[in-house]
Amino acid sequence: MKKYQVLIFCVFVVFLVSPKIANAEVQITTSKKTYNYGDYLSISINVSAVTNGDAVMHIINEDGTKSSAISIQIKNTATNITSPNPFDAVIFKEGKYHIEIEYAGQKGTTEFELVDAGNTVMPFASNVIVPQWASGMISDYNFLKFLADKDAINLQGHALKQSVKIPSWYKTNGFWWADKKISDAEFVSGLQYLLDRKAISV
Repeated sequence: MKKYQVLIFCVFVVFLVSPKIANAEVQITTSKKTYNYGDYLSISINVSAVTNGDAVMHIINEDGTKSSAISIQIKNTATNITSPNPFDAVIFKEGKYHIEIEYAGQKGTTEFELVDAGNTVMPFASNVIVPQWASGMISDYNFLKFLADKDAINLQGHALKQSVKIPSWYKTNGFWWADKKISDAEFVSGLQYLLDRKAISV
């Protein structure tokens, strides 16, 4: 009789505990609960066991619209990822977002809010343009035109000349910005200062 009581007790415990284990299979946390434009989304994913498959992530806005599927390679029980691009107003509207990640048949969700704090933000695709300019693959003219067209810098009504030159030493700032050693505001304000002081003649 005691054996049956022990067996029933074990089944009862498994019944109570297993839903909690299932819910904890995939846990997601973001580095912040509130992001601003210019911030990079950073996510920590924790799984109870590693399988051979990849995780699939979707970002869902307030309207319920899902992003395209983002594949994430899971090699360890803890995985940290950071988006290659910062939040940009052209792509992301202000509001609340849900992150949904499915892995090995289990789902995890979390949420964050995106707000406009009025920060200086480099235009979308700057992560490609700036390193190319700093490496000499893009001319000073095309670089300044890109920033001016996106309203990141103010040319004060002047038309750019093809012969425009940015001091070569400022390209170091471009590399620093690409390596996230200086902020968007620091990079843009330095460039605007050179323009305002006529150190860059447009």
